[in-house]
Amino acid sequence: MITASLLVLLVAAVTSLPTSPDQRGDAVVEDLPQFTIKSQRLQVAEGKDVRIPCSVDRKYDKPMIIKKEKNDYNDDKLMFVGGVKLVDDRYKMEDGEMVISGVRRADAGAYLCYYQDKEDLKLRHFVEVQYPPTVHSITPLVQRVSKGSSVTLECTAEGNPMPKIRWSREGGVMPSGEESEEGLSMTLEGVDRHVEGRYSCTADNGVGEPVSVMMEVAVEYPPEIFTEKEIVRTGENDRVELVCIVHARPSAEVVWTKDGAKVPHENRAEEHLGGHRHLLTLDPVTKEDFGLYQCRAKNPLGESTKDIAVTDEPNTPNFTSNPNSAYENSYTITWDTESYYPITQYRIMYRKSQADDSQDMMAAEWTDLTQAPESVETRGIRHSLQHTITDLQPATDYEAAVQVKNKYQWGSMAKFNFSTRKEVMSLQTKASSACGVATSLAMLLATLALHCSV
Repeated sequence: MITASLLVLLVAAVTSLPTSPDQRGDAVVEDLPQFTIKSQRLQVAEGKDVRIPCSVDRKYDKPMIIKKEKNDYNDDKLMFVGGVKLVDDRYKMEDGEMVISGVRRADAGAYLCYYQDKEDLKLRHFVEVQYPPTVHSITPLVQRVSKGSSVTLECTAEGNPMPKIRWSREGGVMPSGEESEEGLSMTLEGVDRHVEGRYSCTADNGVGEPVSVMMEVAVEYPPEIFTEKEIVRTGENDRVELVCIVHARPSAEVVWTKDGAKVPHENRAEEHLGGHRHLLTLDPVTKEDFGLYQCRAKNPLGESTKDIAVTDEPNTPNFTSNPNSAYENSYTITWDTESYYPITQYRIMYRKSQADDSQDMMAAEWTDLTQAPESVETRGIRHSLQHTITDLQPATDYEAAVQVKNKYQWGSMAKFNFSTRKEVMSLQTKASSACGVATSLAMLLATLALHCSV
């Protein structure tokens, strides 16, 4: 390695050589060489090689100097003088080009090829070193926030080119419904349990592989309870599971009560805890098990309850028939119901629709029928029934009410509205009417003709 003092002597010695064949000091116009390439911006990936061209179109008796120009971090740095290397082995000259092997980020900057004291004979190149992104979180990796508040996730990235940052959610879409979102930060407003989870900040600039940092949002909130069924229809000796889904942070303590009293842990009544799903099993069901149960959940932030009724009462009918009858004088009403026990009876009440929309179900004008079903289609605890009402008036609106009974009790009554079809005139009647009109018209014409002839 040549020292700086030796370099000064070298440059001075070379530049002090005479520029003309004689020593009389006569002015001589130099025939200066020209660089064979223009200034360039060279992009190179970190770790690769880059070639910085400094070749000229002819030989010149003065030494070419190559230096890296100063920047915000370093002063000028001489690289080569007249082919003499002043730097480490990563640098070499090949065919008028300076080759940098295994480029580092610090190699980025402006490089100048020039001749001493020749201001018009300079060539500047810019080396841009591209390198993969790195990413770091600005906000904590785990943030615990209260329900209804706001939370901001922020990260920063470095790389060349400048990386783009994209946010995504582990195992699902973003709260906005999008697959991902761009930006250095992301703010979630009015948070609830539906937005908690792990969010990924991913930086990508096309150099190397994308990199990510994972952040977690944990929302703390009082218990929220959901039930699979608010009414469980069962019967003696059956086996049923009462289910409530509990979400809470911190985790909630769950207690089952019946008619206000805590359910005892006996062989036939067990409580199962598994994640958010809480079950109370009744096996076998007895008469004493019918009643109102409560699933009660409590954590330091609050308490919540949900009711589940266990009953052997049949369900209110759910009507499945078209409210517009295909017939003028009859209507077939169909419905479904649920009951652990078979349906033994049903009751149908009907009347013409009242103008004042009367709610009096026991008014005298109701026709009231109670009978055993002729046929029932049963699938588990679901039963499908039907009944045909006759002697109705055409083109008339009716209101009806239906309830069903199993072997123990009647269920609640449900109301329904239907209408009969408008009466259609027969073809024979239409033909007779047409003939009558034609006959009357013929008689009228004959009378007029007779009157005119007189």
